[in-house]
Amino acid sequence: MAQFNYSAINERGRSIRGSMVAENEVDLEVRLKEVGLDLVNYREQARKRGGGKRIKPKDMIILCLHLEQLSRAGVPIHEALADVRDSTESNALRDIMADVLEKVKTGSSFSESLGNYPRVFNEIFVGLMAAGEKNGNLTDSFVNMSNHMKWTNDLRRKVKKAMTYPIVLLVVMSAVIAILMVAVVPKLLDFITSQGFEIPIHTRALIWFSEAFQSSWYLIFGVPITIFMVTLTLYRTSESFAYWLDGRLLKLPAIGPTVRKINLARFTHFFSVMFRSGINIPEALLAARDVVKNRVIKESVDVVHRSIVEGNNLTSSLRISNQFPTLVIRMFKVGEDSGNMNDAMSNIKFFYDREVNDSVDAMVGMIQPILTLVMGGLIFWVIAAVFGPLYQSFSHMKF
Repeated sequence: MAQFNYSAINERGRSIRGSMVAENEVDLEVRLKEVGLDLVNYREQARKRGGGKRIKPKDMIILCLHLEQLSRAGVPIHEALADVRDSTESNALRDIMADVLEKVKTGSSFSESLGNYPRVFNEIFVGLMAAGEKNGNLTDSFVNMSNHMKWTNDLRRKVKKAMTYPIVLLVVMSAVIAILMVAVVPKLLDFITSQGFEIPIHTRALIWFSEAFQSSWYLIFGVPITIFMVTLTLYRTSESFAYWLDGRLLKLPAIGPTVRKINLARFTHFFSVMFRSGINIPEALLAARDVVKNRVIKESVDVVHRSIVEGNNLTSSLRISNQFPTLVIRMFKVGEDSGNMNDAMSNIKFFYDREVNDSVDAMVGMIQPILTLVMGGLIFWVIAAVFGPLYQSFSHMKF
């Protein structure tokens, strides 16, 4: 498929300019005829480089919303795919949808066609579409998938936004320390020592730190960066190390509870999506497990799944995992007892949305004052170490 810029004439003889996706110039002319336009001239757009880049979440959300609306209107899936192919702004997604459409036309199911692109449509997406095909309700599958992607995208943006300020403040603080210790403090201390002032202990400590920083600045900055890179590499390559680190992370004050709530929020939200789509509880648990990032919590979901398979109910299985708050377990129990799990899922989603917001705000609210105090303490130390001896020398002067 290619994108064409065209000029055409409508039924009233007026010139129309626009762009359209088509196989070739013949296909372009046929498509324009269908909407009452006669092709006059055309030019194929140059294909932008990077067509294989990762597709943005926004494009995926729009894809689901578009397919949902067309499915709700009763448009056949092959026509809906053709419409999405022609309207998407992503070149990569346009090529993928063109191939999916061709496979659907030749007899493949929609979910099977999506499964040929696992980097774009993961197992969760494909499984949800397969469930919609099975129960004859693709519209709800599109609704649930778009809601889940919007919720996930909002959560990712919220956490990223919350962590931006502390990271920027940490970088600024490091830059200030470097400038003070390399350019400012040495000149001031040289002046103090040259005047023969009595040097107090906190000034001597600043002199030592400044000299150590100038001679070993590459170690002061390099060691933490190296430790971070090594830790990240081990986390990605060693499953045992990643499990150990995930466990330690959950035990950190303020950060641990936030990480736990974010992962449990992901789990419960997607479990709700799968359950609403008609997937049974054991399969929904396995699918929802894949959206959990923390390995300790993911292992707990496996425990819940095994307990369900052995014949236990969902409430007692969740209690065995020892990961969910009592209030959430109580909500699941009410849903099981009343037979209305959808309302219980809605209540749990509301609970975790609020809890995640409060936890992220609390974590950032703790980090920001700590970094501010460290910065203020450093500046106070420099001021006291530099101007303290000057003030003492002035107090001994006789006029």
